[in-house]
Amino acid sequence: MIRLLPLLLIASPLLVQATDAPATIVIAAYGDSTTAGVTSSGGRNVISKENEMTYLQQMLQEKYGHDVRIENHGSPGAQISELVNGKESWEQRMAQSDASIILINYAINDARVFSGKNRSHGAESPQDFNRILTDLVKTAKAHGKQVVLQQPNPLCGRAEQWNVWPYVYQINAVAQQQHVPVVKQYELIKQQKEWSSQMSPDCIHPTKDLYEIKAQQTFALLSEDFDAVFKSTH
Repeated sequence: MIRLLPLLLIASPLLVQATDAPATIVIAAYGDSTTAGVTSSGGRNVISKENEMTYLQQMLQEKYGHDVRIENHGSPGAQISELVNGKESWEQRMAQSDASIILINYAINDARVFSGKNRSHGAESPQDFNRILTDLVKTAKAHGKQVVLQQPNPLCGRAEQWNVWPYVYQINAVAQQQHVPVVKQYELIKQQKEWSSQMSPDCIHPTKDLYEIKAQQTFALLSEDFDAVFKSTH
């Protein structure tokens, strides 16, 4: 394993990982608490450094060198609509971003809010989710970004009632329609025996072991689809 960088993923979703020198290939990851790296321990949710993006950066740097880094913009509780309704528009973010690759991972909170009996303003149906995700992908591509979609990890226990699958279906549909790759986390994890034993007690967030598995699955897709891009840093 390579040495961890001195400042890894920090709690604030807007802060990024630090390096000693500017990187040539930047990957910007947008998502919810599972992107930020939340895990449940002792009845509390905490942001752990042992998460998918930490492991993913380690794997990429081990293969391609330190000219690859990840910016983690994961935000606990976030829905996909926050990328278009925030103070800074998605158009502005993409125009100003130096990232070559954009990772997008939402669905869990979108499903959670929509499944509530008292749906607050901003609840997104799967069809709303499709429309917003499609716009995000088109805008990112218009600014010269490569886009990779990620399915969410599956949920267990009481959280299963949120019914995240229709959102996973829409992620697959957008990936096909917009010709972008998708990391099939939901489907791949579901195929593993006793996968729920690798979930945190809240049945929403992965443990560090499952975060590492998620990183391996994302790494496999990135290294296959963008091998030439990463090798261009040498």
